[in-house]
Amino acid sequence: MTKSRKLAGLIALGILAVSNVWAADMGTVAAAENTVKETIRLNDSYVRPGYVEVEKLRDTKQIIVITKKDMEEKGYKSISDVLKDQPSINVGATGWGQVDIRGQGSDQATRNIQVLVDGAPVTTMVNHPLPNNYDYVPVEQIEKIEIIPGGGSVIYGSGAAGGIINITTNLRSLQKPQSSVNTEWNSDGYRASVNFGTRAGDKMAVQAGFARLDRDLFFVDTYRKSNYAYGGFRYDADKDHSIAFRYSHLDEDSKFLQNVSRWKIDKYGHNYRPDKASDYLNGDRLLNTYNMSYNQNFGRKLKYSGDFFYTDGYYTNTKFFDGKMKTKSYGSRMRLDWAYGKQDSLLLGLDLFEQESHLKYKTTAKGKLMDFNYDKTTEALYLLNKMKRGRFTYTQGLRREKLIWKFDKDGGTATRPIGGVDSSNRWNTAGELSVGYNYSDLGKVFLRYERGYTSPDGLQICDEVYSDRSKKVYAATSAQEERYNLWEMGLRDKWGISTVSLTLFASETNNELERPYFKGAYGWEYKTYNMYNTKRRGVETSFFQRLGKLHLQEGYTYLHGRRDYTAQGRSLMASHGANEIDFTNSGLKAVPQHKVLLSADYKFDKQWSVNAKYTFFGKYNNFIKESDRHEDGNVVHSYGLLDLSFKFQQNKDMAWYGGVSNVLGKDYYEYDSAGGATATLVPGSERTYFVGMNYKF
Repeated sequence: MTKSRKLAGLIALGILAVSNVWAADMGTVAAAENTVKETIRLNDSYVRPGYVEVEKLRDTKQIIVITKKDMEEKGYKSISDVLKDQPSINVGATGWGQVDIRGQGSDQATRNIQVLVDGAPVTTMVNHPLPNNYDYVPVEQIEKIEIIPGGGSVIYGSGAAGGIINITTNLRSLQKPQSSVNTEWNSDGYRASVNFGTRAGDKMAVQAGFARLDRDLFFVDTYRKSNYAYGGFRYDADKDHSIAFRYSHLDEDSKFLQNVSRWKIDKYGHNYRPDKASDYLNGDRLLNTYNMSYNQNFGRKLKYSGDFFYTDGYYTNTKFFDGKMKTKSYGSRMRLDWAYGKQDSLLLGLDLFEQESHLKYKTTAKGKLMDFNYDKTTEALYLLNKMKRGRFTYTQGLRREKLIWKFDKDGGTATRPIGGVDSSNRWNTAGELSVGYNYSDLGKVFLRYERGYTSPDGLQICDEVYSDRSKKVYAATSAQEERYNLWEMGLRDKWGISTVSLTLFASETNNELERPYFKGAYGWEYKTYNMYNTKRRGVETSFFQRLGKLHLQEGYTYLHGRRDYTAQGRSLMASHGANEIDFTNSGLKAVPQHKVLLSADYKFDKQWSVNAKYTFFGKYNNFIKESDRHEDGNVVHSYGLLDLSFKFQQNKDMAWYGGVSNVLGKDYYEYDSAGGATATLVPGSERTYFVGMNYKF
């Protein structure tokens, strides 16, 4: 099927959805929506997920849902700040802006994650040589963030080994439009936003807004400035038909320093300024998104929902000349939910989407222009069956997916150019089995097994090899998808005054990908191989207590990984005369073994409340080989951060908040490349003061 036919099909589906809504409106009378009685919640921070497919996992999987209220009260400045507060997530440790869930570690974190905004995938297809982050949406415009730690291949396909981050804007809450003004000043800059919502009759809701961020970064003359505008509507023809549409535009201008040595930071600190102005890096970014959500009930037992999306934009974030990564994605995620029997249901899902990247850059001012084009098509069908038998809940899931990778690359040097056009069709299957048992009114345990996969990324899909003695080309790799097995055992309950959530997990990837540089018959080549066997183990816990006006929360995560060679990996090392790496058994690179989060909220009265939060980040390896353990800078030491904040609810419409982040002024680094005084560092935020206001009208 050609791209034009696929796109035409998606447009036709969208038109059909709109037609159904208007047809339902003409033939029926709007009825009041049925209220849904929520079940007892074990944790006040837990709310129901916003997507039916995520809701299906709720009984046999720990799902973290961070609400708009949570984000407002804690003064988060970005999505990265929100994610840092989750015990099982590290941001920045494996590289600039990278998000690591459940200890994937260096080189794997960017591949073993799926990030979606309103159902649209925004995960970077290739992270080299231009790094990126996922701060695409201002926190003021986010309704909730759903996090699935570890797994999710049946629903989301390739790249779910670490987990899923689903960012939901106000697209799904447009039936309740809100008008508000938000502003915040902090010692690094300011942010402000305005939102306007209204109803146009009983069935139409309209919402629009604008947000501005102006923030100084660590070094002299470094900054991040962004403008974000959006608009949308929701139309409810009746209780069984609804459609919502949202458009957003992000335009960001930034300047930063990425490769700064330890000795320079130690000597100059904030005042470090590179010798050449050209050493400053620009981080410009633009993103347009179009999202439509359509829902229809076919009677009481059959429900359809579809998310249709189109995104395009670019980002730079590079030290290279003329470097720019253009991106585009479009497609749909459609679900049909059938309730059968007394408490059973079957979810049938269809994913059809296209992702494109176009990279241009130069390594030197007079160097050859690199021109790389990547295209990935996903066509997948999945089902997730859920059955309840007494106190037991069983789920079974299966996904069959076809990935079509295409690339057109022109690189090399002026004297030795390298080019190639190729494609790779890949069929994959994922499955899961789980069982949950309610041993009491609130207590639940579950066991879960998942078999998933991660496809090669844009860099790994291309081998750089000699086609003959004199010509080097890019060709599709013959390496296979990474396959992983994930086992989980979890518990949710109320013990005395405390609610508790506990998960033990173990995963194994028995054919992890690597793209080494080996000498072939005619010269040096880059080829992708299934070289490693990697095992990960972990414990995730969280506790919550409500003691009158005092609310306490504790979270702890333990992560440990170990890597060794596959048979192919050992054979490759031997055949190329290379020494095997003496992999350490003390943990994977850039994965803190311990992370602790302690939080206390005290509400003096209906207006005043205060919060204290302490986060401990454990030490971690900055080495791969055990023999490198004792070299200077090869272990990053632990550190702790203390944050204080307050909230004053002046009346039902106006609230003030403020606080101090990193109260003790702790010096720490989000990223450390290792190597002692010559290490490349990304300094963490110093002590920051902030105060803000939220007014609803």
